[in-house]
Amino acid sequence: MTGEDPSSSPDRFALADWQRLSPWAVGLMLVTASLSLVRQHLPLLLGAGAGLALVERVGWREVGGGAALLLLLGLLLSLLYFRRFRFRLDGDVLVIQKGLFEHREFKVAARHVQHIAVHQPLYLRPFDVVQWQVETLAGEASRIELPGIRRGLADALGKTLQGANSTDVMSAKPDREPEGLAQPTPGVRYALTPRGLVLHGLTSRSIYVIAAMLSPLVQPLERWLHDRLPHLDLLAWLPDSPLVAVGLGIAVVLLALATLSVLAAWWRFHGYVLRDEGERQVQVSGLFHRQEQVLSLSRLQVVEWVQTGLGRVLGRGYLVCHQFGALGGAAAESRRFLVPGVTLAEGEALIERLWPGTGKLPPLNRVSRVYRRVLWLRTLLGLGAGVAILVWLAGPMLLPPWAWGLVAACLAGLAAGAAQLRWQALGWAQQGETLHVRRGLWGQRTSVFPLSHVISLRLCESWLQRRRGVATLQLQVANGQLTLPFLEEPLARALADRLLASVESVTENSPEPGRQTAYAARR
Repeated sequence: MTGEDPSSSPDRFALADWQRLSPWAVGLMLVTASLSLVRQHLPLLLGAGAGLALVERVGWREVGGGAALLLLLGLLLSLLYFRRFRFRLDGDVLVIQKGLFEHREFKVAARHVQHIAVHQPLYLRPFDVVQWQVETLAGEASRIELPGIRRGLADALGKTLQGANSTDVMSAKPDREPEGLAQPTPGVRYALTPRGLVLHGLTSRSIYVIAAMLSPLVQPLERWLHDRLPHLDLLAWLPDSPLVAVGLGIAVVLLALATLSVLAAWWRFHGYVLRDEGERQVQVSGLFHRQEQVLSLSRLQVVEWVQTGLGRVLGRGYLVCHQFGALGGAAAESRRFLVPGVTLAEGEALIERLWPGTGKLPPLNRVSRVYRRVLWLRTLLGLGAGVAILVWLAGPMLLPPWAWGLVAACLAGLAAGAAQLRWQALGWAQQGETLHVRRGLWGQRTSVFPLSHVISLRLCESWLQRRRGVATLQLQVANGQLTLPFLEEPLARALADRLLASVESVTENSPEPGRQTAYAARR
């Protein structure tokens, strides 16, 4: 701390005055809104010659005059919108006033700011104008947007709010950092290479999303092939073997999906750079639509190390940083603070920067072997039900007893193998004040978070678990629920007590509103 008053900076004085949107942004908003309106109503005008009938009935001059009148009305409304929309900083509170016919005012305190995002579409680049968004602890529902401001103004606004937020949080936290700890030098913490970008496109979940988006085209393509194939001489270049032909078709489909997934990764993460500015972690990426996200370390709750099945083979994964208010599911990862295309060593180094002393992933402990037996029984029952349904659909099958015994033995072996893999994939470990929880079979997620970041917990015991002396521990964190099933009962209770003690110590020593609310909800 240098003792300098942040209010003495030139940016602070500029932000204390009323600021307005960029005129270029207002004009572009009018153009995009007009194009969107025309695109939405164009099928109605062109359908069944309705547009031509309207022109013939009214006349070209009248239609042109009406269009000019609508354009003039849009310009007047845009000018009124530009004059009504203004914002400024009142101390550490962002004040926004807007509204055409209904005047509204929004206020956001710096201590409640959780996430800041800056977007710059391609059509805003020549004017050096960005779209600035801020979210509070309430999450996406509390998002407030400045649809077009100058880039320098957006940077000053973000740094001022994040700086005031980090100052308040650090003054409220107890001083538990070791003396003499060297602070990292601000600069580029991680830059995504072209090879890492391609591997991220191949190993991410984008390929499943693209396949789901293209699935409605399967039936039209099937009908087209059914109509066109009889007229094409495909025997000259198709393989003679049907299996080879089917395999070639599957390979072509997978190659197309992989290519589209890599192109999607280039579109979103081209030029990805993660800058370390102390309390603020800033990432910039995007090929045409440049976007910037700011993560405040004081608001960070959970970090996930994610690897898909192919990512585990190629040794690549990505980090997802969670805060309060984040939506769940894979589809919401596009709105989270994500570090793509990292190796395990790079991921551990980044986690170490976020939470010193927790970067190295420790050997994980497995749950009780009783859970493996439960998984085996569940899997065996599922496979048995599937075979019974197939036999019922195919009709009665006359097989000797030894054949049925061989089928049962195969099912038991498959169930045992699947249960063993699922049991080995689930693990947990406590490393100092940090908890690591891993889940997933083919693709795996490892959640890393301090013990004090648990929102609520629940200790459950069924009648079977009571007989076996095990219990299930359910943890609610910022990104959802984590379950540790079939822990030894003394271990589960000791871990629950340790989590509660950590939350209570932070609640008593820190007056942070979010933490007090979380603890009250748990109580």
